[in-house]
Amino acid sequence: MGRKGPPQWQLQGPEGQTVTVPIEPRFQSTSMMSLKEAACSNLGIAAIPGYICRAELQSGLLRQVLPGWMAADARISALIPYRTGLLPAVRSLVDFLAVELPKVTAFDHA
Repeated sequence: MGRKGPPQWQLQGPEGQTVTVPIEPRFQSTSMMSLKEAACSNLGIAAIPGYICRAELQSGLLRQVLPGWMAADARISALIPYRTGLLPAVRSLVDFLAVELPKVTAFDHA
């Protein structure tokens, strides 16, 4: 379920320090694409992964507000049933995703 209490962002600085910043959102969504479109439409700032807005950053449509700072770390999980006899194709897919997803989702600071 959702987090209780006032909305906030947890940011990690370039030296590894963590800061919690209270926010007053004008728009909230669980859709990263909707948040990106809102930021592109000058609604405000958004904490979204770099791979979601890579093209907009490169074109100058969006820019990073706090260079060197990152929003809380996010994880992608693959859930599979734990049982013997897992299909080799499923194991291969999970292994492939474990290697390739970090490459695709990496934020290029350049």
